[in-house]
Amino acid sequence: MEDGVQQLELIRAMGRSLTFDPWAQAVETFDLHIPSYKSPRKNATWRDHFSAVTQTGRNWFMNAKSMFQMAQDHGFSGVKIKSAWSPKIFSVRSTQDSAWVAPIRKGTLASYIQLNQAVADGDEKTIKRLTINNEQQHFLSLARNRDKSRVYLWKLHGERTPCRVVSIRCAPTNLDVEVRNGGSRLIVQVLVRFDTLQSLEVYSKKGTLLTGQSEPKPVVEYLVFQKRMWYDTPWVVRDRFFESVEAKFESTF
Repeated sequence: MEDGVQQLELIRAMGRSLTFDPWAQAVETFDLHIPSYKSPRKNATWRDHFSAVTQTGRNWFMNAKSMFQMAQDHGFSGVKIKSAWSPKIFSVRSTQDSAWVAPIRKGTLASYIQLNQAVADGDEKTIKRLTINNEQQHFLSLARNRDKSRVYLWKLHGERTPCRVVSIRCAPTNLDVEVRNGGSRLIVQVLVRFDTLQSLEVYSKKGTLLTGQSEPKPVVEYLVFQKRMWYDTPWVVRDRFFESVEAKFESTF
């Protein structure tokens, strides 16, 4: 116990002199979950479906727990919260503008749009700013594999349904005596469902349309975003989930 306290004090002291943030260490993807009352397994048994229901129930509980923790620790930037003991801790999936997660939905959608546009433009600087881990390599590969003799025009035509936070987790990773900018000590990860209409057209340098879609294509994606809440930085993509694959993450709480 004493060794742990001494190590914590040492890190705090180092943080005041180091040129980097000792609290910004890499973390694993938390135990986020796509809620479903049916198992995605082929030929699923009743046990598989029961397990899916159980995991979805656990996700509902962990969502509420994380929402409560964020409300207590300034985790919802720009939102006035009278008390963490509020029914709103159960409204993580809400798409209303008055919901606590409204700024998160707005921020992750902005990052999503900027990231897709950056891939079309080959803007590696923006890609690196908005991604981490394997997702950074994924999006950089997409940008670098473009034909440099072509012009790519990506367009978001709109959302078929509003983007929705389906799973949220947080952890207090900044243990400094005082948090910079009076922010939160939490690192937050959210799993967001996007259901959009998109199109991609490819032109020659002279402006001739080479390939394109006659109609916008529906795209459904589940992306994991992360943000260290003591920084004024955008939400970054760190992982992606698929409805047909069961998540296998151990709880970090």
